[in-house]
Amino acid sequence: MNVRQLQYFLQIAELRSFTRAANVLHIAQPALSRQIRALEEELGTPLFHRFERGVTLTEAGLLLRERAATILRDLERLRDDIAAHGAEPRGEVSLGMPPSMREMITVPLAGELRARHPQVVMHLLEGISVFLNEQVRLGKIDCAVVSDLEPLTQVESEPLLSEQLYLLAPPGAGLRTDQPVTLEAVSAQTLILTSRPNSLRLIVENALAAAQLPMRIAIDGNSTAAMVDLVAQGIGCSVLPYCAADAGLRDGRLCAAPVEGLRVAWTVIYSRERGLSPAGVLVRGLLQEMVRSRIAGGRWPSASLA
Repeated sequence: MNVRQLQYFLQIAELRSFTRAANVLHIAQPALSRQIRALEEELGTPLFHRFERGVTLTEAGLLLRERAATILRDLERLRDDIAAHGAEPRGEVSLGMPPSMREMITVPLAGELRARHPQVVMHLLEGISVFLNEQVRLGKIDCAVVSDLEPLTQVESEPLLSEQLYLLAPPGAGLRTDQPVTLEAVSAQTLILTSRPNSLRLIVENALAAAQLPMRIAIDGNSTAAMVDLVAQGIGCSVLPYCAADAGLRDGRLCAAPVEGLRVAWTVIYSRERGLSPAGVLVRGLLQEMVRSRIAGGRWPSASLA
């Protein structure tokens, strides 16, 4: 068994076809088939059920797919760790980010990383906290920013920041960022919120329930960019962190007011077993630096470092 065979195997497993895998790998199909037959002979069991129109994994193949992906990631990590001792940082790191931070942090972070450390490759994944937490625990991504509502007992966690939640409305609603509104004001609106189990939805839902106030939802989803656009069009109001509304407020498409008592805390998490590679440590540091600069410069109102 060798690295090339495992890479070939995973490509076939993903595409469910020797033909398509051969095209992607730029290898003749007979040569690819020979490599897989040799792997199956070494392991003493078939890895694929072969059909006229493709393949599926056997039970042994399912087990190998899970283990092979981990093995290849570890080998890549080892290469990056060794290479990191060179003069120029290099390697790969996968980072999970909440959609609400796309404009304030994620995009500038990626640009800054590219400018400072062009040999570091970053794989970005946006998602809700419950999904990103699971991806870190399964070892599918290196680190992520999640809300502290998630169970953090199986991962290493480092508090990042806490930020105010705002009621967002079309510009004519007259909301002001220096005039907080109550939960009663939120309850009176037709809302466009994130979907459950998104932590932002749970914060709003739990607060209104605790105050025995009704909640009227017109639309829910997990695209904060779409939610901001819907609010700007006058379809409803929303409750989101300031970072999600920053661009819309600056270009006049929205108005906003902080909601009394509603905040979300964000935490950086990574695998307890695997830790962070040198590239991961570098990206985490750059993330923290960017958050500090945004808060210190007044760009992120009502946010505070944890």
